[in-house]
Amino acid sequence: MRLFLLPISTRRTLIFCERVPSILAPGATKPPLADRIITKSSAVWTGWEKAEKGWQKKVTEYGNALFRRIPFEEWGLKTLPPATKKRLEEVEKGKGEMGEFECLFPGKFLESGRVGGVLERLSLERQGLHKSRLGWCLVGMPISAPFAAVPV
Repeated sequence: MRLFLLPISTRRTLIFCERVPSILAPGATKPPLADRIITKSSAVWTGWEKAEKGWQKKVTEYGNALFRRIPFEEWGLKTLPPATKKRLEEVEKGKGEMGEFECLFPGKFLESGRVGGVLERLSLERQGLHKSRLGWCLVGMPISAPFAAVPV
């Protein structure tokens, strides 16, 4: 795994993760389910974007408008592999890749002593916001759940 830190300004940094293609286990013919779902949903979204008109085109227009509101730091974090239970257990046993990564950054604009702090800030910066939004979603769920059961 290779991390790239790109300073956008003096206070903001973009992170990008280049993952080494995972080698399938012997006897396995398909990638993990999560990777297949992501690939399929990306293909469907791209197909909907190419539509001339109709509800699929409108959905992608509204969805892309919402996606543009997401800060670029969040999009950068999306490139990092998820910390699944299996991967965390492998790291604890010492055979996982999560502990082994290369971090590349422009030394002219970012001091090597600040890299650890920048990585920590990027990982924890918006955690409070996500926790509060999760709380509001849990509060609103009993109110909105009955509407999901109503046939349209």
